[in-house]
Amino acid sequence: MTQKQSKAKPKNPTKAQLASALKKAEIPLPESGKVEDMQFRLDNYLPGPGWLMRAHKNGGKKYANHPMSLLCKDAKQAYWIPNSIMAHKIIKTQLVLILGRREKPSSDNIVIDVPLDYMERFGNGSNDR
Repeated sequence: MTQKQSKAKPKNPTKAQLASALKKAEIPLPESGKVEDMQFRLDNYLPGPGWLMRAHKNGGKKYANHPMSLLCKDAKQAYWIPNSIMAHKIIKTQLVLILGRREKPSSDNIVIDVPLDYMERFGNGSNDR
């Protein structure tokens, strides 16, 4: 007697499963409601409110291939960045002034979301490449 061995294809999570996982992780749902956007947030966002910050020093060429390059060097600009590995790498540079944390940006904040090509553009976010 032989046993039938079948390898089931891994199923992609449903929209409801992703929404539930995002809510459980306390990550806001994307406005688009697309499955791809939900999966991206689940993979790249961290639980907790976003970061309100502004650049106070110019990183120059040293940070050309770093997420810090997404911020304008104008110290008057306030940015809201979702809680993510990218936000933590920007904060770690010590080239930004942290203004606080908020669940959602206000109307006068510039929103910088994690780019879809984050890993291709910035790799692990270090300058050691």
